[in-house]
Amino acid sequence: MNSDDNIDLNDSSHQPITEVVIDGLAVLKIVKHCHDNIPTNVAGSLLGLDYNGILEISYTFPFLGTKSTNKEVDPNEPSNETFDEIEGAEYQVAMMRMLEDVDVDNNCVGWYQSAYLGALLTNEIVNYQFNYQSSEVLSSNTVVIIYDPIQSKNGKIILKAFKLSDKFMEIKKNDSNEYISPSDILQELPIRIKNVGHIS
Repeated sequence: MNSDDNIDLNDSSHQPITEVVIDGLAVLKIVKHCHDNIPTNVAGSLLGLDYNGILEISYTFPFLGTKSTNKEVDPNEPSNETFDEIEGAEYQVAMMRMLEDVDVDNNCVGWYQSAYLGALLTNEIVNYQFNYQSSEVLSSNTVVIIYDPIQSKNGKIILKAFKLSDKFMEIKKNDSNEYISPSDILQELPIRIKNVGHIS
C-alpha cells in the first residue's frame, strides 16, 4: 500500500497555502452572482480542499441576500439582524449537507465577495476573514476571493485571493494596539484557474 493512500485531506493546519487553484465553473458562478447584483456587494461560500500547500476550490454558492423593504426602520423596534444571521448560518449548513449528498466537495475553504474599483481593505472584509481564519471548525488556511465586476468589464477578470497575514492575526488575537502598515494586513496569493477538458 502506498503511504499517500492514508493521507487525511482535511488535516491541513500544519502547512500554509502558497497557491489557490479554482475550477472554471466556480469562477463563472462567482462572476454571474456578482454581475447580477451590481451595484450591491454580494458574497458567497467557497468549497474545496486544502492539501500540500494548495487550496483547491471546486464549488461556490451565494450567501442569502439581505431582504430589501421599502418600509421605514423604526429605531424603537428590535433589530432583525440576529435572526438574519441565524437564518444565513442554517442555510449554509443545509446547503453543504445537500452538496455532500450529491458528492460535491463540502469543505468550507473560505468565501468570496464583490468589491468595486479596488475597494477591498474594509473593516467588514478584514473582520469576516479574521473570523474564518481564527475559527476552530475551519482551517486557518481559509481565503477570501475578491471579484471586481466594474473593472472586469474591460475584458480582463479581476479576481484576487487574500488571507490575513500572520503578523496581523497575532496582533488581532492578542488585542494589541501595535501599529501595522495597511500593506501588511492582507497577503495576496496567486490564483490559477483550472478547466477540466472533456475529450471524446
